[in-house]
Amino acid sequence: MNSFILSSIAAFCHSFANAFRKSGLCKLLMKIYNGISGSWKNSSVMTWIRNIGQNESNSVAVRIVRCPFTFLTFIKKKIGKFVESNIKNSFICHWSRVYIQNFMAVNTRFFGIMILATVVCYSIVGMHLSKIALIVGVIGAIMSVFNFNLMSFLNPSKVVSVIKSAAGFKNLDFEFYDEKYTNGKLRLVLALLCGIIVGAVMSVSKLYGLAIPFALFGMVLVMYAPITGVYAAVFLAPFMPTMILAGICLWTALSLVIKSLSDENFKWKFDGVGMCILLLLGVLLVSSLASFARMGSLKVWAMYLVFLTFYFVVVNTVKTKEQLYGLFKIFVISGALVALYGVMQYAFGWTTSNAWIDEEMFEDATMRVYSTLGNPNVLGEYLLLVLPVAAVYMLKNKWKELSKWAYGLMFLVLALCLVLTQSRGCWIGFMLSVVIFVTFYEGKWWGFIPIVLCILPFIIPQTIVDRIMSVGNMEDSSTSYRVYIWMGTLGMMKHYWLGGIGMGEAAFSQVYPFFSYNAIIAPHSHNLFLQLLVEAGISGLGVFLVMQIVFVKKMSDVYRMDDKKSMDSMLALALGSGVIGFLAQSMFDYTFYNYRVMAVFFMVLGLGLALKHLKTTD
Repeated sequence: MNSFILSSIAAFCHSFANAFRKSGLCKLLMKIYNGISGSWKNSSVMTWIRNIGQNESNSVAVRIVRCPFTFLTFIKKKIGKFVESNIKNSFICHWSRVYIQNFMAVNTRFFGIMILATVVCYSIVGMHLSKIALIVGVIGAIMSVFNFNLMSFLNPSKVVSVIKSAAGFKNLDFEFYDEKYTNGKLRLVLALLCGIIVGAVMSVSKLYGLAIPFALFGMVLVMYAPITGVYAAVFLAPFMPTMILAGICLWTALSLVIKSLSDENFKWKFDGVGMCILLLLGVLLVSSLASFARMGSLKVWAMYLVFLTFYFVVVNTVKTKEQLYGLFKIFVISGALVALYGVMQYAFGWTTSNAWIDEEMFEDATMRVYSTLGNPNVLGEYLLLVLPVAAVYMLKNKWKELSKWAYGLMFLVLALCLVLTQSRGCWIGFMLSVVIFVTFYEGKWWGFIPIVLCILPFIIPQTIVDRIMSVGNMEDSSTSYRVYIWMGTLGMMKHYWLGGIGMGEAAFSQVYPFFSYNAIIAPHSHNLFLQLLVEAGISGLGVFLVMQIVFVKKMSDVYRMDDKKSMDSMLALALGSGVIGFLAQSMFDYTFYNYRVMAVFFMVLGLGLALKHLKTTD
């Protein structure tokens, strides 16, 4: 009986669809659609967007915007050979190479002398020899007797092989150092000097002293190979304090500039997204100079300058697919560690703050995880960018490979952590991201929706259901708080829509109180688009929107270049859907309020355009 009813319904729908397609109404609607679609495609707006997305554009506007790169090219022609020859003949550069090669090799004699010198200097300056210092000194003395490169022992290790296979770095070779630098007296002198400096500083601050050899190694390595700075920034962004991350980005950018001057084959890549970034920085600078709190706005603009221009560093340092895929894997592994810490916060009750929960409305939901990012919504925004990339490696790897199971587990941890943030805006953004990804990756999966809908009520906790059902409920203090802030911000826009009030919390707090509802105090508008509009005016918001349109178009181009299930197409789809999900959450929060998340967002844009450039040159 049920089968007959279903067959009858299906036959009726099929007949109705055929009749409608042949009807005059359908033809009329299609003519209207084609007319509107054609007019939009040929409009001046779409023509401008297409021109921005073209690298070949040589208009006056493009030449003006890209003048920083034109200036660097001019400087290279004037002093490039001089810089290159001085780097090759510099004794400081030679010393630096010796230092990083021995550090990468983990040479026992090099580290032994450094440790021994540190202990001796620390004890002399502090005029005290503790038992711990004595033990460490003995270890250093023993290490200095032998001359082994410990990294060479990692390649044959079965444990290391399993870890490499799980992480997707099966072909990683740990003998990436030059063995000729691990012999000779110079490395011993450098180890001795470094140990003396570390020991002297440790007598004042142990933490800073211990950090010196690693910081020195990192700085020299990035100067030697700027791509390592990009790896460090992508991995460390959710862990490091904002200013340390800014330092890494600045140093990597400086290293890339020096490399561009000394390498005669180096050419700057400049694209539509990059043009929009420079335009946005220009608009924000003008807004900051005319701000209600000029110094505060200029400080915020300086942070934007560092993190937005890191986009160009990413695009211009990634030269091979191997480097790009490695960055994506590092991105996922870093995100998985952040998510794991978030899950552990929930499991062991490490977070006790209920500041982000309306306890009267959600009595059973008294914990929201925030991991290393200090706020559940900020954590959710970061996870929105990581999850689609993790899904690619989970789906793309073969079943028999350990990496498929490892990335599958990472994806589950990331998704669980997103649930535990209890961020409703992030859930909406993730659902939108899933819809886009599934539709373009494998549309047939939508056939499982009825089954999923039947299972969900039995596996989703009631607290999650309550949070979802509360979306738009003005009785929830979080919802009403945002709505009132938006109303106040809209009131500000009536007066400052053209040029904005200036960047940052200082400018916002000076103007917003005159427009606030219910005397609500707010540091920002809780909406990225409203914030850009109120800070920089209509031009700032317009440039940002065009930037996102150009990026999505670029990812769409990459997606269509290959089979939809190729690695590059899947990564382009993941980046595009992740950014769209992030922008959906931006409707409910000022997602650039946390500089680290803002930095990650523009790193993702950089990775996407690096993929586009590599795909174009294949």
